[in-house]
Amino acid sequence: MIADAPPAVELRGLTKRFGAVLANDGVNLLVQRGSIHGVIGENGAGKSTAMNLLYGMYTPDAGEIFVNGVRREWASPRDAIAGGLGMVHQHFMLAGPCSALDNILLGVEPVRWGIINRKSARSRLDGLATQYGLAVKWDEPVEQLPVGI
Repeated sequence: MIADAPPAVELRGLTKRFGAVLANDGVNLLVQRGSIHGVIGENGAGKSTAMNLLYGMYTPDAGEIFVNGVRREWASPRDAIAGGLGMVHQHFMLAGPCSALDNILLGVEPVRWGIINRKSARSRLDGLATQYGLAVKWDEPVEQLPVGI
């Protein structure tokens, strides 16, 4: 850990309701840079809700989110990604009948002159796939690809 560095992530008093259901009630979490944490608890305890708040999938009803010491308010996961956060979902969050390429682009489409630049995206992804030794068929529906891909 870096001395005097702000926490990588801090949740202060996060609260979220879904109608009458109180999913999170004043959640606090502090993650120092370079540390690894696991969030555990019973089903329905609010773990996924807290992570979805951090990632911008939900908006908190109360509380604050800090990333690298800066207070952040995400309007969407796209904002969180732009702010340096990513999320690996517990369950597959894929659009099965859509291609592998479309699943990757969904929500972070590279746009040039108002048009999605699929050629540029495919080229960049081809480079990453080659770098990590993955043989990905970008045009195949994701539901037809092996889980590892």
